Amino acid sequence: MKLKDIEIKVMSDKTYGAHLDKLFEELKTGKITEKQKPNIVARTPEDIAKILTNERIRLLQVIREKKPESISELARLLDRSQSNVSNDVKYLKEIGLLELEEKKGPILHKKPIVDYDVVRITVDLSC
Repeated sequence: MKLKDIEIKVMSDKTYGAHLDKLFEELKTGKITEKQKPNIVARTPEDIAKILTNERIRLLQVIREKKPESISELARLLDRSQSNVSNDVKYLKEIGLLELEEKKGPILHKKPIVDYDVVRITVDLSC
């Protein structure tokens, strides 16, 4: 099986500024035209701990392995309250660590999807 990964980068203020300049230039020149691999940037190593809490890592693992059909099923699998799981799912979706697929039926629900195998963390050591 081919491993797919997501990268979270920790960037200094200087590097982050250069990153944003490059991103805006690519947008302006049309080099970014379609959905690309998520590029998640943290400003400090402490931010990584806020993004990837133990519960969020477990949540991502359960989605990847058990493939729940809804957020309520995910909450049951995790033995956590649905509101807390919903909050984590919403946050992780916003930053690009998971996707939600709308499933139609008698009741509309959203199926959480994790389609990668590894989260890599890269720390920029330049100042």
